[in-house]
Amino acid sequence: MLSIVDRWVQRVGRGAVVLALLGMLGLLALGVVVRVFLPVIQLAGYDEIVELLMAWMTFLGAAVLWGEGVLYRVDVLTSRLPAGLARPLDLAVRLACLLFAVVLTYEGWRVAVLSAETTPFLRFPKSIAYASMPVAGLLMIAYSAAGIARAARALRPRRG
Repeated sequence: MLSIVDRWVQRVGRGAVVLALLGMLGLLALGVVVRVFLPVIQLAGYDEIVELLMAWMTFLGAAVLWGEGVLYRVDVLTSRLPAGLARPLDLAVRLACLLFAVVLTYEGWRVAVLSAETTPFLRFPKSIAYASMPVAGLLMIAYSAAGIARAARALRPRRG
């Protein structure tokens, strides 16, 4: 069941990141075309949408990569250590990652909830962009908890 949820989260996350990237590229290209070929027309507010898309693309993309276990994973030390030392170190690293995800979620939630800012032109709340932090943090917490469970199982002595 959890693997189905994981696959669904990964697909939706990747799709949202790709759509945000395409949206940003489209808006930026439109901005360049208008400035070069139609300088009398002003596109106001498109940069606010780009900022929103950038926030969601960045944090959601980080959460997707985190879930795949490929975000800034440096395993030089653990790959050279004997298994008896590498496994506890792996668990400690995963616990540190969980701590980071908890702090990101808590502080991101505070920023999103306490923010009363609106964008200058379109007047939509900036908390929509800031919400990307706690959403990504919650995904990171879930993936970290699963990784910790796997690492803890690897520490148990084998029977039989």
